[in-house]
Amino acid sequence: MTKISFICPIFNKEKYLPKVLKSIKNQIGDFNKEYIFINDGSTDNSLDFLEKETKKWKNTTIINQTNKGPARATQEGILRSKGDFIKLVGGDDVMTPNCTNILLETIKKTNSVAVFSKYKLVDNYENLIFSNEKINIYKTISNPLEKTISSTFSGTTPNLYSKRAIHKSKGCDTRLFVEDFSLVLRLSSQGSFSFINNITSYGPKDDQTRIMLGQKTQLLHDYNAALYYFIKENPNINNHYKKIACKKALGRAEKWYRRTQKKTIFSEINYLRILNYFTNKNELNLLKKSCETFYSNKEDKSESIRYMIV
Repeated sequence: MTKISFICPIFNKEKYLPKVLKSIKNQIGDFNKEYIFINDGSTDNSLDFLEKETKKWKNTTIINQTNKGPARATQEGILRSKGDFIKLVGGDDVMTPNCTNILLETIKKTNSVAVFSKYKLVDNYENLIFSNEKINIYKTISNPLEKTISSTFSGTTPNLYSKRAIHKSKGCDTRLFVEDFSLVLRLSSQGSFSFINNITSYGPKDDQTRIMLGQKTQLLHDYNAALYYFIKENPNINNHYKKIACKKALGRAEKWYRRTQKKTIFSEINYLRILNYFTNKNELNLLKKSCETFYSNKEDKSESIRYMIV
C-alpha cells in the first residue's frame, strides 16, 4: 500500500498546533501514514504540546533541534522519511480532510512528480467548512522547468511530492533559509507537474510571524538565491533558461529596491537588467548581484538575511 510521509516543521506555533495536528490526524484515504515533526528551536510551548498530543500516535517521529530555519528543518524530515510521497505541512496550516487523498489520486493519475492545489488565507479557523468536491485538474506541464523559473512555483501544504524524485533532485537547498522554491525548482527537472483548482488547505491571514509577511526580504532573497545555486550546479542547461532566470531575479531585486529604498532614479540593478537583455554572458554573476542587492544596499537592517550566498 502507498505510504505518505507527513513532514511538519514547527517554530513557535503553539497557538495553531491544536488545529494543525487535528487536520493531519483527520486525513482520509487508502494509504499508510508516517508522521515526522521537526521542532526547529521553538521558544514557546510548541514542543511540550506536540509531545503530549502525539503520544499515542503510531509511526510518529519528533526531531528536536536548534533553530536552523525551514529549509534545514524540512530537509531533515525528508531524509528521515520512508514514504512513497512527501506531504509537507506548514506549522500553522490546516488541511481539508480529503487534501492528501485528492492530491495522491491526481499525482498517480497524471504520473507527475508534483501536484499543486489551491491555498486560501483566512481570518480564523473557527468557521471553516470543508466541501467534498471532485478533483478539478486544470493542467499538467510535462517540462516544467521554464515555468517554474518564470512563475516561481512553490508551496508546502497545498502540494504533494514524489519521494523518489526528491531523492534524485536532492530536495531542499539547505544553503537557504526558505525551503519551498528550491525544492520545487530542483524537482522541475525530474518530471511533470500537475495543478488542480481545489482548495485543499488554509493559512492564517495577517500573521506577521509568517515568512511571506514578516520576512518578505528574506523570502525574495531566497527566491533569487535558489536560482543562483541551481544555475551554478547546472551550468550546461539551456541558455534560454539562464536568461529567464536572470530576468526574473533582476526584476524582483529592482522592485524590492524601489519599494524599500523609495528611490526611482536609475540604479545599478537596472543597468544589469539591460545587460542581461542584450547579452548571453555572465548569467551566474548577474544572479549573484541580484541576491547581493538585498543586503548590500539595504538601509534598514532590522530584517537580517540568513545564509547569504557564497
